Amino acid sequence: MDLTRDFIEKIEEMAAPETIHVGDLEYSHQHLYPVMPPRPEPLQTKSLSSIVDYLKGNIDQCDPEEILIHVVDEETVTVSSRLFYDLRTREVYMTADAPLPQLRLNDFIPRENFNIMLQSCFTEKGDRDSVLRVIGNISQQQSGGVEVSDDGVTQNVEAKAGTVLKTKATIPNPVNLAPFRTFTEIDQPLSPFVLRINEDMCVALFTADGGAWKQEAMKNIQTYLREALSDEAGNCPYTIIA
Repeated sequence: MDLTRDFIEKIEEMAAPETIHVGDLEYSHQHLYPVMPPRPEPLQTKSLSSIVDYLKGNIDQCDPEEILIHVVDEETVTVSSRLFYDLRTREVYMTADAPLPQLRLNDFIPRENFNIMLQSCFTEKGDRDSVLRVIGNISQQQSGGVEVSDDGVTQNVEAKAGTVLKTKATIPNPVNLAPFRTFTEIDQPLSPFVLRINEDMCVALFTADGGAWKQEAMKNIQTYLREALSDEAGNCPYTIIA
């Protein structure tokens, strides 16, 4: 009797998965993983128009009625297959991630940096130009400072010695601005911000809508894709969720 072989076979027998039936369900005391057929990696893109081009070109010969377009959030959209019921999985064909500029919100930054950010990372909608004028009216020399007073809603900035105040600056709040925070193909959502200036001449924008702009951006993405993928009669064969 080969004790070594018998011992190994006993271990293999004990290691084999066991299943238990409870009602109509079957359970296993081990995790079992299906052996999946080889699948290509999802295409990685940076725009919504690339999704439209891919689906209209239909190079992979997919049935539009079996395609799911998922607006995951304001920055990400995926194109995937229907659910494979036997494996309970989907195949992801494409992922689009919006290339976004770096925004410094909810933090005080030097006035010059704030000015550059406002012109390069925000659209012209809303109060952008008004904020630029207010911030541009204040400058500071080496000595002195600014005196800031506010009632919790508006701020008044007055000059001390060494500070040049071209005009009296009253900072209203909130201000409505539209930074680039989603795909450039759609309108950037306009949302309220609290604008603050501290005694060191640093400026900050604090978000003030509880993230409601994200839902608006997702709906705008959904609308863009539905319109771009619809036929002349206005019918879209794809399922788009947001």
